[in-house]
Amino acid sequence: MMQGLSRPMRRARRRTRSRRQAWINIVPMVDVLTVLVFFLLINSTGVSILELRLPSASASLQQPPPHQLTVTLEPKALLVADGGTALGQINLLADGHYDIDALGKLIIDLKRRMPEEDKITLLVEPATSYRALVAVMDTVKAQPSPDSPATLSLFPAISLGDAPGAEAKP
Repeated sequence: MMQGLSRPMRRARRRTRSRRQAWINIVPMVDVLTVLVFFLLINSTGVSILELRLPSASASLQQPPPHQLTVTLEPKALLVADGGTALGQINLLADGHYDIDALGKLIIDLKRRMPEEDKITLLVEPATSYRALVAVMDTVKAQPSPDSPATLSLFPAISLGDAPGAEAKP
């Protein structure tokens, strides 16, 4: 131990140690928070929010609308239907992606036939990628007009659902 110090000296030294105040250095924490804020600001610029209208529980009690347009995103094709009537099937491209251009043409044609309709339902398989879902949603929501530089609002009221036969995995 402290061989050379007397007992009162050791007590005095302990008292001075216990009286010392501990200072918290917050500079590193401020640095980390500053970097975190910049990181979050830079990464949040690519995030966009899509407005969805999901059906409510009371909507099932009402009469079904005259048109029930659906686009089913299956692993090998996009199926477009009105109620139970198939309106078109768009197969995958050679690279394995959905043919968004063909879907856009079909959706524009549907809008010309049903100008008053603004609702569409996307039925999605569980294995469908988020990127493919967003691309299909953007396509059915609005398209550039072939006649003018304006954008056509096609089916802005988008609902989502599970594709028929899709099994939810826990």
